[in-house]
Amino acid sequence: MTSYRRLLEPHVPSTALAPLERYVELLEAWSRRHNLVRYRDPRDLVDRHLLDALAGAGLMEGARSLLDVGSGAGLPAIPLLCVRPDLQATLLEPRHKRWAFLKLVIRELGLNASVMAARYDNLGPSDGPWDRITARALGGHDDLLRAVRPRLTATGAVVLWVTTDEVERLAATPGWRVVGFALPRSDRGRLAYLQPCST
Repeated sequence: MTSYRRLLEPHVPSTALAPLERYVELLEAWSRRHNLVRYRDPRDLVDRHLLDALAGAGLMEGARSLLDVGSGAGLPAIPLLCVRPDLQATLLEPRHKRWAFLKLVIRELGLNASVMAARYDNLGPSDGPWDRITARALGGHDDLLRAVRPRLTATGAVVLWVTTDEVERLAATPGWRVVGFALPRSDRGRLAYLQPCST
């Protein structure tokens, strides 16, 4: 059993172990050449990146479609798709090397997903709607929320990986109902779950 499998096994369904392990292998190989993610050792990669992404899995309940904005190295979308293979996902990534990496991962893991070489403000009128829209380590939340609100289904929500301070600021944003959740293994990291509302 590889070290990654041992680190992941207590936290994920057995069906997700093989695809997550293959994803980590690809992530390691590409990160050596293209600096996709920074990490100190296997535990740091699992804790700070994979388990951090997987903390959002519970907020995908009832969702069938996902838009991941600024996917980069595939976080959080790829781990989420490994534990929720029923989700159909669109990953937005305008940078060519990261776009190519995501295409490779989706093909190798057989995920129900596609990659668009675009930014969220370049989405066309026929793109969407989605049940969940995610973004991790992406700034400009006000602009993002304005752009994606029309892209949500009637029961859709936005899930953001943010800090405690950002959750408090987002909670004051008009037109959104915001709930914050602590991220495991993080003092200040939070998940912000935002649903449009009329007040």
